[in-house]
Amino acid sequence: MRLLICDDHRLLLEALSIALTQNGYTVVATASDPCEAVAAAREHQPDACLLDVNFPQASGLSAIARIHEVSADTKVVMLSGSIDRGMVSDAIAQGAQGFVGKEKPIEAIVEALEMAFQGHLAVDPLLLQEIPRPHDAEDRRVGGPDRRVGRSDRRVGRSDRRRPSQS
Repeated sequence: MRLLICDDHRLLLEALSIALTQNGYTVVATASDPCEAVAAAREHQPDACLLDVNFPQASGLSAIARIHEVSADTKVVMLSGSIDRGMVSDAIAQGAQGFVGKEKPIEAIVEALEMAFQGHLAVDPLLLQEIPRPHDAEDRRVGGPDRRVGRSDRRVGRSDRRRPSQS
């Protein structure tokens, strides 16, 4: 998988690049702010972008849609040192396919990237319990299944499991 990593902390950016390369990924670009991330996404067309939320002059959330505009197939996984349901909800509404905390081990970041790349929403299900996903309204309108996370879905990235339809 070809990755773009964006964080304003150089040490974390370099450490993530090394760790993800050691896990078999190709880091095609790094960026230190959301504008650089959009430019790098346009140039490199990465499979996924690991994007920090907080920057001194901007928010990573504002770059999600712009990254998708210039690189439609890039999966965006947000990375943050502090996570709350509102922030996760905003990221999903903006089009992020994942959200992972900086306190997590590299294996959790790898899992989130893999789940997002496979088309799953890679977010800790505990954070999703009260957040309506953008397609929930569409599912309800056409009589589709409810996609909210169930109590048994505790593994990161497993929030997209559908419950059997009730007839």
